[in-house]
Amino acid sequence: MMRLLYHILRLTLSIFLLVMPVCGQSPGEPAEPVRGLMLQDGTLTLVTDSQDTTLLQDASGRVVKIAREIQALTGLRLRDSLTIFFINNTDRVRQFIPTAPTWSGGLTTDPNTLYVYDNNPVNWPTTLRHELTHVLVAQNNVDMPIWFNEGLAQYVAGNWSWNGYITLGNAVLHSDVIPLTDLGMVLTYSRAKAELGYAEALHAFKYMLERQGKTILPLILVSDNMTFNERYEMAARETILDFEIGWRQQLERSYAFFRLAKFPEMLWLLMPFLVLAGWLLMRYRNRKKLKQWELEEAFEERRSMLD
Repeated sequence: MMRLLYHILRLTLSIFLLVMPVCGQSPGEPAEPVRGLMLQDGTLTLVTDSQDTTLLQDASGRVVKIAREIQALTGLRLRDSLTIFFINNTDRVRQFIPTAPTWSGGLTTDPNTLYVYDNNPVNWPTTLRHELTHVLVAQNNVDMPIWFNEGLAQYVAGNWSWNGYITLGNAVLHSDVIPLTDLGMVLTYSRAKAELGYAEALHAFKYMLERQGKTILPLILVSDNMTFNERYEMAARETILDFEIGWRQQLERSYAFFRLAKFPEMLWLLMPFLVLAGWLLMRYRNRKKLKQWELEEAFEERRSMLD
């Protein structure tokens, strides 16, 4: 009980209205300060431009929990201080972060600073998980390609969208899949192209886990003198080129259904067979039901005779 009261008192005393501006920005980039409430908890600083103290209290516990989950999965851990800004006034986001893409809901500007500003606050926990993954990667100084970084962040965040599924399927259909090595500039893409890039990154990352298992992550997410490709080759016993070829083949298999859209006449050719299969299935079920009724009637007749 005393421990609980101590934590409540600590959180209460840690929350106060900022008198000095708190600012997070990339080196050399001008940005306006974010003013509002701040919670200081050890090396963690949380700031919001609203007056919602509950948000900061909830976020403090979430950050610790998410960081532990990421460490259990990847071996990465928080090694330095971290400041997180929760911005409710999304119209002013680009004043705080001039480089922020208009379509994004969060951004990590350096290893010690991240912003969460999705238009729908319901998405903030997911955005926090995504951006916190980027922070841990940066603080552990791990070299990795952008597609893997974004795929990992989406996997941790539990990102999946029907729009991304359709976008990736259409890209397979029209042979517009972006090579993984070209996703390094994904933050500069248009919203539509960025959605495709993120969908590819997540699909490729999940395919790697299916191919190699989650245990490969701590082996390749280390800071050393080797490149990401070299670490992967040593851990997986295959080259990254072999992986990408396998991924492209898996992509074609996963979205083969979209190919039918190119040949609508095939659907008409298949229609009689589909109708016949449906009729046979219905006939089988009806016969099965009639047989069951006959057995039930026979049972009732025998029971009535015994009575």
